Amino acid sequence: MSSQTPPTEVLFLGSLPLSSASEVYTKLLGALPSSLHRVPHRACATTLGWRPLPTTTVKYSLSDIKPTGYDDRALASYKTFYELRTAGTIPSGVRFQVALPSPYSVVRGFIETEYWSSIEPLYEERLLQALRHIQDSIPASDLSIQLDLPTEIAALESDQGRLEDPYFKAYFSPVKAGLFERLTRITKAVNADVQLGFHLCYGDFAHMHFVQPTDAELLVEIANTVVQTLGPIHHVTYIHMPVPKDRIDEAYFKPMANLTLKDTQLFLGLVHANDEEGTKKRIEVAQKTYSKPFGVATECGMGRTPPGELESLLGIFASVTGGSKEKAGESK
Repeated sequence: MSSQTPPTEVLFLGSLPLSSASEVYTKLLGALPSSLHRVPHRACATTLGWRPLPTTTVKYSLSDIKPTGYDDRALASYKTFYELRTAGTIPSGVRFQVALPSPYSVVRGFIETEYWSSIEPLYEERLLQALRHIQDSIPASDLSIQLDLPTEIAALESDQGRLEDPYFKAYFSPVKAGLFERLTRITKAVNADVQLGFHLCYGDFAHMHFVQPTDAELLVEIANTVVQTLGPIHHVTYIHMPVPKDRIDEAYFKPMANLTLKDTQLFLGLVHANDEEGTKKRIEVAQKTYSKPFGVATECGMGRTPPGELESLLGIFASVTGGSKEKAGESK
């Protein structure tokens, strides 16, 4: 590995293949007691899919859109989080992380094309209601909100001509400006003392990307725009960028030299199951281009990960974080 300091912090992006919130927290903190500053609330991912939306009427109102349920699930998990922290299982300062999809992602995934523009604002209102309920019920000092952006990445790749399937094409133009108008509205709704992170993603359906990234150039462009455009509205705590398993070449990481993240923390999703040596190599190559410290993660959430792979990933995380003795808890 590089002579630079090894990563010391781990980020889990979302759901895990475990049966309960209690199992999530005890499993992760048992394996990585000094490397976590936030823990995800999701377990049993197969029951937590995005809710289908109506497609049977032509004109919609808010009453047609059911509440998202994200708040109810999060608050149920937070109760367990609070109990385990009170018991000392979860260290003080570790935050409760809630990952949310953007309204654009949900509508694009479940609604026929002709209804996107009419339903998206209504679903956005429902999502903001859920976010308000979460923030009203959980102390800001305990909470971290993560926005997941796979559909946004797909729309931008399509706009650049790398995705020919019309399924991925945005229904508005200019695409990047339209996406950031939407993200601006969500960002404004996040309370000041709540952490805010962004998960950039190329998809993980059947462990496949919707397109293989040529390199990290588009991710760097989005990350910089997030910090420059949304950072003045709300401090961006972290940004996650994926690294495909087969990319151990410097060409993939070279655009990272252009990252301008200020004090936003970078997490690289370069940890892959059953590939400790490859993971170490990806860290080494990344450090040649990006000289600042970064944390490590998987490419995407782990809800569809087989149990054996989960054990492999936890072992690799423990190995590459160098047995950090730092206390788990609050990050900058």
